[in-house]
Amino acid sequence: MDRRFLAGAAALPAFLSLAVAQQEAAMPDIAAAMLDAATESGDPAEIAAVAKAVKAVFPDYAEAIDASAQTRIAALEPPEAAEQEPAPTGGLLAVKPWDGKISASGVMSSGNSENAAVGVAVDAARTDGEFKHHVKAYFDYGESNNLTNQKRWGLSYKLDYNFTDRTYAYARVAYDEDDFSGFDYRLFGGAGLGHYFAKSEEFTWKLEGGPGYRYSPIDDTREIESELAVYAATELDWLIREGVKFEQDFNTTWTSPTTTFQSITSLTTQLWGDISTGLSFEYRYETDPPLGRVNTDTIAKASLIYGF
Repeated sequence: MDRRFLAGAAALPAFLSLAVAQQEAAMPDIAAAMLDAATESGDPAEIAAVAKAVKAVFPDYAEAIDASAQTRIAALEPPEAAEQEPAPTGGLLAVKPWDGKISASGVMSSGNSENAAVGVAVDAARTDGEFKHHVKAYFDYGESNNLTNQKRWGLSYKLDYNFTDRTYAYARVAYDEDDFSGFDYRLFGGAGLGHYFAKSEEFTWKLEGGPGYRYSPIDDTREIESELAVYAATELDWLIREGVKFEQDFNTTWTSPTTTFQSITSLTTQLWGDISTGLSFEYRYETDPPLGRVNTDTIAKASLIYGF
């Protein structure tokens, strides 16, 4: 092979790096940072999509943004090489294999606590062969005149095992704590079966349920409700159009002392790339709450969401 060709090929990465640096100098730092993040994915389509969004924000730098995106795409490893040497995923807790969202919200509540608050939440899932890991966490906090008037947080973990493309078994544990609910905290563990009655990119609907056990210490009396339970849930996701998604989740937990109903309705709209805005309304009803507490709580949220 011609030595001059080999020398030129060896110098290509350095040339492309220099070209990218020159192009970034002609655009805002935040635009270059967003292109850097897209380049890490190794996906030309993602680089092109981010470049399009950045141009919409910085139209005066369109030529430099286009040139930088094209240079980055040209510098990517050829698909054949990527297939031969797949990048390591980094293990179970690596960020890349997880799909989900992180949200920051403004919160308005009524019921056992009536106030404005702020909140953060994480909802992430990872599929590993026939198994699917699903983790959720949330924290809402409000304060007025140096007094806490809302503090609620919780987390849950669910493991699914897929028998078929639509039917699965699951095991689920959840912990919830709300300073104004009348319960010190609530701990639930259970297992059951689930089935997708509709499953496509545009529309999914599933039902799941099974037996469990709920442990609920009561704040004022220090009594403990420790009972066998039955859990049932349904989730509906509808992609109304590109970038606009409607979700309706409903679940109920039955025990002999009290039954809990929870409904969450949300609408998410994509702003650009992985950033979206969301509106949601949560309704919770307790058939027999602790003494001095009301049956119904409502929570409305306006959120800024990062998807990954």
